[in-house]
Amino acid sequence: MKMIRGKNKKITKLMISTIAIIVVLVAMLSGCIDNKKDEKTITIKGSSTVLPVATLCAEEYMNKHDNVRIIVSGGGSSLGIKSVGTGDADIGDASREIKQSEIDAYPDVNFVDHKIALDGVAVIVSKEIYNSGVTDISLEQLKAIYNGTINNWNILGGPDEEIFVNEREEGSGTRDTFMELVDLEETNADIAHSANSQVKQAVSNSQVGIGYVGLGYVDEDTPALSIDNVSPTSETIQLGTYPISRSLHMYTNGEPSGEVKKFLDFIMGPEGQAIVEEEGFIPIN
Repeated sequence: MKMIRGKNKKITKLMISTIAIIVVLVAMLSGCIDNKKDEKTITIKGSSTVLPVATLCAEEYMNKHDNVRIIVSGGGSSLGIKSVGTGDADIGDASREIKQSEIDAYPDVNFVDHKIALDGVAVIVSKEIYNSGVTDISLEQLKAIYNGTINNWNILGGPDEEIFVNEREEGSGTRDTFMELVDLEETNADIAHSANSQVKQAVSNSQVGIGYVGLGYVDEDTPALSIDNVSPTSETIQLGTYPISRSLHMYTNGEPSGEVKKFLDFIMGPEGQAIVEEEGFIPIN
């Protein structure tokens, strides 16, 4: 009998332990479910120029807020604004100001502009072209390259080589800014790319290429030309002396609230503006 009671005690202890484990697991699972219910999601779409800033700010913000999930994607400025208009995004990134036609397309949407940075559209060339002595062009010469009037580098003091012209696809805010400020209605470019990174890669891989990108994409492999003797720098863009300058934007439907407002406040605050600067853009604060 004593042996049976001892055995029963062991069984009872085992049952109690098992029940305790189940209770803990249920509590943990319940906590996970509750946390999932409390999770807030922010969706951001749009400009490839703004994309690096939006992505890094999102990562940093999520590191500080476990209950927030931020989904960031590109697609161009037009897509960003459209996504806010259709309700597919909480925030639409754009490297240009919203057009009146876009406002008219969504009469029930109150587009609110949040300017997050300043930027310049840099004209980059292949390293071989820059090293040959073509380091500065006029705005008129740049226009002539893109409309096909100038098609050989020797006209600009470079090698006797045909210019390979890269541009951005329609819908790009970078393209819209470039076209407007260079006074172009259409171009005679050889190829159009969907992102700044693709333009940079194409120019880097060519020996005779030219293209335009956001200031943050300039490096020694794709040096930037000065335009009318003004280089694209933070100082010249802030002063407004560099001729192809712009601001970067995030649009919302109405004044933001809740987690969207907190995230935008983070971008406009010291940490977010530090990321803006680290990515080669110019803080507005």
